[in-house]
Amino acid sequence: MPDFDSSASSAISCSNQFSVIFHSACCWSVVILLSGIGVVGCAKSSDTVAVGGKVSYRGEPLVNGAVTFFPAMGRPVSAPTTPEGEYTAQLAPGEYDVVVNVGAELPPGFKEGDPLPPPKIVLPPEYTIRARSTLKATVTAADQEPIDFALE
Repeated sequence: MPDFDSSASSAISCSNQFSVIFHSACCWSVVILLSGIGVVGCAKSSDTVAVGGKVSYRGEPLVNGAVTFFPAMGRPVSAPTTPEGEYTAQLAPGEYDVVVNVGAELPPGFKEGDPLPPPKIVLPPEYTIRARSTLKATVTAADQEPIDFALE
């Protein structure tokens, strides 16, 4: 084994320490850069607009319902109605076919496995089936007026 003098040995040792420090600093720089990109990439998209309105059936607020917006392309967006018949949703600007459905109201003491009671309101198919729906909505990027649905 060759005999290194002390200056050569300390030069190698210093070089190894520099390599480890440099490598460690590079790794941390990459981690910080990637986490910064991740935060920017996870930011909420600003291509949607908050929309809302009221749904009524024969003049009464539609309770225990849901409004579903179907875009020409992409996934539909559903929004439940409140006890006052109001809904809110985040939608991309565009044209939508809309359907409204009503769920059954569960009686007190309802347990999983019990038969579901029929809904108190049965809406006509022109409101509940996408292919037959007469309900439409237009969403724009500008300030949005309420989109109300008065079903008869």
